[in-house]
Amino acid sequence: MWYTPAELGQELGVSARTIREWQRLGLPYRRDERGHLWIDGRQFAAWVKEVSRPRLGRRLNPDEAYCLTCRTAVKLVNPTRQQHGHQVTMKGQCPNCGKAIYRGGRHGESTKLSLG
Repeated sequence: MWYTPAELGQELGVSARTIREWQRLGLPYRRDERGHLWIDGRQFAAWVKEVSRPRLGRRLNPDEAYCLTCRTAVKLVNPTRQQHGHQVTMKGQCPNCGKAIYRGGRHGESTKLSLG
């Protein structure tokens, strides 16, 4: 499925500006004949998987996520947890740059984070 930056941002709970920042970091996209930006959902998922792969040679701790802007694993600040079926999403802020960061997993896996 193809998304505009605004549509993809709405799906992810981030701004279209954040999506455009990710494009500058290498997010694949194309322009149509009218100059509009389009992002293929499958290419986006593959890109996220590639850039979010920790370069540390270790697994992330339950209270950590990978910041796409800083390109490093960081501790989640102000984490929230959402569950949709078996899919669990942790959302927090990067302590370095303040951007929204996410960590996904399946119910019962390593996303068991105490929210205080």
